[in-house]
Amino acid sequence: MTAAHETHYADTERLLDLVGHEIVREGPRLRFGPVLETLFEKETGYFRASQTFAAGMVALLLFNSFLVLDYAGRPEIFEQALLLRLVVVTVPSIGVLLWIRQRPSPIIRDLALALCILLITLTSNIMNWNTTSLLGHYNAFSFSLIVVAANSALRIRFATAMVTSILCVAISAAFLLNMHHLNSNEMHLPIYYMAAMAAITLIANYRLEKSLRYSYLLLLREKLQSHQIRDRNAELSLISYTDPLTGIANRRRFDEELDNAWAEAARSGEILSLLMIDIDFFKRYNDAFGHPAGDTCLERVATAIAMQTRDTFDLPARLGGEEFAVILRHADETRAQIAAGRIHRAIRAMAISHEYGDSSGYVSVSIGAASIRPCEGGSREALMAEADRALYQAKHRGKNQTFQAEPRRAA
Repeated sequence: MTAAHETHYADTERLLDLVGHEIVREGPRLRFGPVLETLFEKETGYFRASQTFAAGMVALLLFNSFLVLDYAGRPEIFEQALLLRLVVVTVPSIGVLLWIRQRPSPIIRDLALALCILLITLTSNIMNWNTTSLLGHYNAFSFSLIVVAANSALRIRFATAMVTSILCVAISAAFLLNMHHLNSNEMHLPIYYMAAMAAITLIANYRLEKSLRYSYLLLLREKLQSHQIRDRNAELSLISYTDPLTGIANRRRFDEELDNAWAEAARSGEILSLLMIDIDFFKRYNDAFGHPAGDTCLERVATAIAMQTRDTFDLPARLGGEEFAVILRHADETRAQIAAGRIHRAIRAMAISHEYGDSSGYVSVSIGAASIRPCEGGSREALMAEADRALYQAKHRGKNQTFQAEPRRAA
């Protein structure tokens, strides 16, 4: 499985179970269950098609190289040999090999290759039948190369290879046993030799296919386990960076992202803004309605804040208790004020009843906004201190409002 043909495994656990079952399963293991068989063909099909094409072209080259022997040893059929080898066999076979590179279904692929092999066997026997050379029976020994190529080089699956080999031997036997000018040995030895080569190469075909599939299972298991470990690490990483109650970023993620945002803004010269947000009279809310209701309130406020931020540039986070923050990349004082206004309106629209809060009777928030251009100096701590002071001013001035810190160089 190459990087160019990487597969996404949607159900890693299920595939691992299937792979484990196949690894310990008794039997020839020349075919997997439907799910693994489909995956096997998908991930190995390109390699098999490429190997079959290359081996097929070499086999055709070898097949046509016998034209030299036809010209030297049996010139009486040379014209017929040209027609059969180049036109009847080579042209359609090249077409089949090119088509196989498009990766048709395995059954169709094997059947097409089997027909090409049988065509080669038939034409070879026709040429041998028509020769008048006294040494013609020696040519029959070369027919063994056909089953060798079919079973070892062209990567035909075992069942198809076995049937094809039997038919190749049967075709050759039908021709040789009716060439009455040959003696018994000249008739039978090429048949026995071809049958022996077919048996030997079928064993090789079986072992190769079994070994290939077993190696694939081991490789797939290793790959699936790597995916599983990676997914679990990603889950653990997500948990470690997520506030368990609200589902938004936690303080750890906030600190790391603020460091990153500061470094980016320092390089680009952009202004970086920060909103510090606190739920007004939240202790009263908890005391009046209980902690479960307080948790629900925190979840809803966090959702409202997150919905008003930009996915690409902003990061909403819960810093602890009823305190939240939003990092605003590429945002000056005006954009920070606009973002704060959206948050106020979103929370007001939820209309969470809070009769123990301010005169509005609903849950509200106070927001402190600060904006600094990091390339002019300062530190992330200075930005947080400015936003904290602005939040204090917002709460001191009556809550349910935003206070914007005076833009200045961070010191």
